[in-house]
Amino acid sequence: MTTSILRFAFLACSVVHPIWAGASSRPLFVIVSVDVESRGDPDRLVWGKSPQSTELHGITRIMELLEARGVRGTFFLSPYESSPEAEAKLAHAAQEIHSRGHDLQLHTHPAPVFGIYHLSEVDLETQVKILKHGRDLIQEWTGKRVIAHRAGGFAANLDTMEACRRTGFLIDASLSPAWDSELARQLPAHNGPVLLEGLLQLPVTFYTQASLGSWRSLRILDIEASTLAELTTVIRQAADHEVGVVNVLMHSYSLVRFGKPDLELEDRFAGLLDFLVRDAGTEPLTVSAFYKLWKRDEKLRAARNDFVPHTGWWLTYLRAVEDHDKGWKNIAVATVPPALGLVGILVLYVRWRRRGIAVLPTR
Repeated sequence: MTTSILRFAFLACSVVHPIWAGASSRPLFVIVSVDVESRGDPDRLVWGKSPQSTELHGITRIMELLEARGVRGTFFLSPYESSPEAEAKLAHAAQEIHSRGHDLQLHTHPAPVFGIYHLSEVDLETQVKILKHGRDLIQEWTGKRVIAHRAGGFAANLDTMEACRRTGFLIDASLSPAWDSELARQLPAHNGPVLLEGLLQLPVTFYTQASLGSWRSLRILDIEASTLAELTTVIRQAADHEVGVVNVLMHSYSLVRFGKPDLELEDRFAGLLDFLVRDAGTEPLTVSAFYKLWKRDEKLRAARNDFVPHTGWWLTYLRAVEDHDKGWKNIAVATVPPALGLVGILVLYVRWRRRGIAVLPTR
């Protein structure tokens, strides 16, 4: 109920927001990127099967919501599985994504095959083997030669960039300065495409959720971690500041929580898609489509990559209220202000009572 009210209020406000399309001849491109990872359980984490529903709420539902609005997403699929049965289910997922016209790319969670959780933990030659293995599997399953890569958990480093070059990748999407990773410490923070020795670095968009003086709390633009108000606020600000592209993150299991469909998250995702297709200032597209545009559009290559949107304390508090059931931090943020307000009222009441007693006449 709370989610529906917040979504309605925000979308109603968006109607009166100034249309930015007239300020630039080029729309703001928005990529919906989905990390597809099975962790040994593709039925639950890729397909979204659950005992509570006969419907699939994983990649099938995500694709349905995208396709209903004429949008295609980019699915970064991790093909590494130790059992033939699980690998066959991933092959089916890759084929389904590709056959429906979505953009299929490589995601690396290599532990089941290579015994390595973080790609950045191993040397360059091992990283090359891992990328080749994933690239070749996807090509074997679908006939597609992938061009983009994202490291699982953003666990990449400069060796990963070189491994991508050696294995024929054109794009790496493993960076987000809001995520503490080796690559984020090695590269200057940027919030848009940057060409690094022939490899296009396409980071997940990040924003400042709260600040105090020089201190900033950063957050990645994630369907699960950001409310609809935060998602659309960041996109609006990016458009207003003539940023070239916004990269939104989600997972194959984003619409499932505690083993059952998360209808509030599904509603949030649908609201974002409605926002993207309704406003003339935005154009959703895939990583592959963006890369083609980026190569031939000099203005797009020159677009800002240093702007960091800011959502502020109020939207951060509203997120804590909306997602109060998703972690102790949200509970704390949501309850502390009302609790402090209650304490303040009690203090004022006690002072008022004491003052009243003090002025009572004595006999």
